[in-house]
Amino acid sequence: MNSRVIPISLAVIDKEQRDRLEKMVAANPMVRLAADDSDEMGVLIYEPGDSVEEDMPHIIHALESGQAEDVYLTGNAADPEILIRAMRSGIREYLEFPVAENDLRAAVLRTAMRMSLGVDETDKGRILTVMGCKPGVGTTSLAVNLACALNENAPGRTVLLDLRQPMGEIPYFLDLKYDYTWGDLVVDISRLDATYLRSVISEHESGLHVLPGPVSTDRPDDQTLLLILEQLRGAYDFVVVDASTPGDDDLPKEVELADSILLTMQLSLPCLAHVARLTESLGGQDPDTDRRLRVIANRVTRNASIGIAEAAEVLGREIAWSIPEDGDSVLSAINQGTPLIQAFPKSPSAKAVRTVAKGFAPERKKTGKGFGLPFASFFRKKGKDSDTNDNLAGAAL
Repeated sequence: MNSRVIPISLAVIDKEQRDRLEKMVAANPMVRLAADDSDEMGVLIYEPGDSVEEDMPHIIHALESGQAEDVYLTGNAADPEILIRAMRSGIREYLEFPVAENDLRAAVLRTAMRMSLGVDETDKGRILTVMGCKPGVGTTSLAVNLACALNENAPGRTVLLDLRQPMGEIPYFLDLKYDYTWGDLVVDISRLDATYLRSVISEHESGLHVLPGPVSTDRPDDQTLLLILEQLRGAYDFVVVDASTPGDDDLPKEVELADSILLTMQLSLPCLAHVARLTESLGGQDPDTDRRLRVIANRVTRNASIGIAEAAEVLGREIAWSIPEDGDSVLSAINQGTPLIQAFPKSPSAKAVRTVAKGFAPERKKTGKGFGLPFASFFRKKGKDSDTNDNLAGAAL
């Protein structure tokens, strides 16, 4: 982990809370207070005030440009709109007033761990989260075979993460023998680095890397899972996550951080109802999920009473891919512990999964964050020409 003492810049309006934070920073050996006239910002702790709409573009630009190494929002109450905007811009931490010393210490520890990854954002792998609209629609089969198809192009550059609850089934699909799970990472998450991560990863004979889930264990807490996912996508081109169906009021980290969300369904009325409710729920918690979400129709039969076009019309969104019914081949592959695309490479389902993989494998462009070129040019010019009145609550941006 990075042992550097991290500078802290305070943009906190509330004097009492600012004084409180200054004392905490002074007492924490991992951090130090940055001088008001210093060129370095380090971690910016920002309290949104009346000028938040004017401040946020500058804060986001500072984070994206690397001027700020991390940003923590703080305050009495979290405005949901501000939190969503911040989250999509890479701001991960919120400290509620009065800030507890343990909360600040934990946030700083997470920042230090993220910094220790030492991976440029443009070099990070893509997270593809596969989940079903409800149990039993073939989510694990799709996740396993999609990961195997992506791995064929570059063996060892794709990892499959099993987050199914209460117990994942990926090892059965791959006849995989393993010694460790992500549960071993959770036991002492402070040890997590690239070396420790590799030591618990299992490798399938195809070269696919797998991080299985423990038996009957609660999922990691959000911050722990964030660190695991960030470490994984720092080490691999693709992180394929076999995820459980989220609850109506649940925005899991594997969905929040995903570059693409693959929602699996079957062409039935119950599935259509589940997809409609789930997309509405996720979209209400994070509007950006709609852009990243792709619906996949699985086990499609030729004479289905509900067709692809009809399902798309009901949902008001495109069905990105369809995978034909191929029950005999799929079941035989599972019972052999061999991925379908290897056991029956010419089967209709295997060919369809490869088509899904092709939609990702050639596309190496990362999800953009923040502003496009015209805005970036504007802020570069503003940063060069603006005077000191553009400072934000004492923190030079």
